[in-house]
Amino acid sequence: MYEKKGDKMRRSLTPNEIYDSIFSIELTRLYKKGYRNILIDVDNTIIPWNADIISVKLRDWLGKCRNMGFTICLFSNNKSSRVNRLAEELKVSAVPKGGKPLKTAFRRALRHINGSPQNTIMIGDQIFTDIWGGNLMGLYTILVNPISTSEFWGTKFSRFLEKKLAGRRGLG
Repeated sequence: MYEKKGDKMRRSLTPNEIYDSIFSIELTRLYKKGYRNILIDVDNTIIPWNADIISVKLRDWLGKCRNMGFTICLFSNNKSSRVNRLAEELKVSAVPKGGKPLKTAFRRALRHINGSPQNTIMIGDQIFTDIWGGNLMGLYTILVNPISTSEFWGTKFSRFLEKKLAGRRGLG
C-alpha cells in the first residue's frame, strides 16, 4: 500500500510512549518485553540543562534499572568531559558528543553497549534528536517532558518546531 511522505515523517517523530518523567516509566513491563539496554539522554531528561545536580531520586532510579538487569548508557550530544564525568559518578557508561539523530551515532551507541534495536530503549526529552534518531534505528522510544525550561538556544528553536511540526503539547 502506498504511504504518504507526511505520514512516514510523522510516524518517525512519534515516540512509542510518553511520560512526564523517567520516574514514571514502567520498567518491569519493558524488561518483560525483552528490553535489556537503555540509551538515555542527559540534558533535561535526567538532569537540568547545564547543571551537574544529581538527585538521590535519579541515583535510586538508575540503581533500580541496574538491579533489574538493564545496561544503562548516557547518550548525549553534549561535550565529552561533562558527560563522562556524570557517567562515572552515576556508574554507567557514556557516548558523549553523540551526533543524534544520525544513524551512525545510534549505531556507535549500540556497539558501545553491545545492544541491538530489538533490545534497546531510547529515552529523551527532544523529538528531533532522541525520538527521531531512535525511531530511524528501530529502537523503542520514550519521550519525557523536559526537567527545566532553561535550555540551549538551539534547543529552544527545536521546541518551537516540536510544537508546530510534530504536534507536541505541554511545553511552555
